[in-house]
Amino acid sequence: KLEELAYNDSPLDKLLLSIFRNLVTTHTGGVTSDIPGIKGLLAQGRQYMTMELPEGVTYEDHTKAQHTMVKNTLGGLMTPVLPPFYRIFMSGIVPKLGTDYDGKQIGPWFYAPWLTSMVTPTFFGFLVGPSKPNRRSDGQRGGLVVEKCKFLQESGCKGLCLHQCKLPAQEFFKEELGLSLTVKPNFVTQECQWSFGEEPVDVVEDDSFPKGCLVGCDSRKVMSGRKSTDVLCM
Repeated sequence: KLEELAYNDSPLDKLLLSIFRNLVTTHTGGVTSDIPGIKGLLAQGRQYMTMELPEGVTYEDHTKAQHTMVKNTLGGLMTPVLPPFYRIFMSGIVPKLGTDYDGKQIGPWFYAPWLTSMVTPTFFGFLVGPSKPNRRSDGQRGGLVVEKCKFLQESGCKGLCLHQCKLPAQEFFKEELGLSLTVKPNFVTQECQWSFGEEPVDVVEDDSFPKGCLVGCDSRKVMSGRKSTDVLCM
């Protein structure tokens, strides 16, 4: 068992977490928890992930709903102002100006991965804990390493990591911000590598991504006996 890291949340971390949790409640149709802090957020996420589904809705469908929920939450956290700014000045997407180039992408600009990796630790520490810029797997600037992911440490759940962090974060950056992102968690050390500007490998084809649930996962206990839940943890 890994030694747990004690996180010292700043006032900004606490404010952002409170906003994030309220947005999660909104985008899950009212799922909430009385548990404080990050553990309360994860309780909300676990409740949403493991909820009993209506007849005709599969857990494969529900994984997509989880991705949509997280992307909507991230979009709400960034407010309507930041994504358009990022798309123009970081990803090089031409805004609507009434020209033939509207919506076309001529970036990302060379500085986008590096600058994103410098800014991210301040604003996402409330979810993942302390992190610092490093280099991507190709040796270029634009990497970010989370020394021990708060989300993974406190949840102990690969399904929550996969469907409420890794995949929706990658999709959000690509679809909404115009910059590729690879999120690569290490389930042994609970370290996590974020690489901005790097195309992600499909998780099904990623040999480094372990199969099945993690030992001792509380989500697995909740889902015991239900059918077709393998998709939650790949």
